[in-house]
Amino acid sequence: MDRNYHSLHENRIFMGGAKDVEAMEKNEGIDVVIDLREESTGCAYPESKAKWIKVPLGDNSTESEHLLFKEAIDEVVNAYNAGQKVAFHCGGGKGRTGTVAAGTLLALGISKDIDEAEAAAKSIRPIIDIKPVQKDALKKLFSY
Repeated sequence: MDRNYHSLHENRIFMGGAKDVEAMEKNEGIDVVIDLREESTGCAYPESKAKWIKVPLGDNSTESEHLLFKEAIDEVVNAYNAGQKVAFHCGGGKGRTGTVAAGTLLALGISKDIDEAEAAAKSIRPIIDIKPVQKDALKKLFSY
């Protein structure tokens, strides 16, 4: 099974696109799948045994969705802190996924600022492309 997804942290937090959910679950034994797609109507891998959590983030939203990004980041961090393997994804694994990846690195104290977190996430998953409105959401959540 192709591995087009990536480990964000300690082989316990994984990120990818919707088409990667089956591989993440089968290869990594994922306990929790966080679906960032506003457009989703169910888990991207219908036979999934993992807990499915939907956080409905719009891919082309022009409004700040910082509270939804906070919810998604909190779900990732809470699952990680509970000792679970967690995966998160959007459609292609670039914008929404990149934003949650950067936010997770900040929330866990792995990165010290947004630029560092974005660079770290991109070094792991080069296709990450955080849009300006998504970066603004991170600024609302992580400006100290």
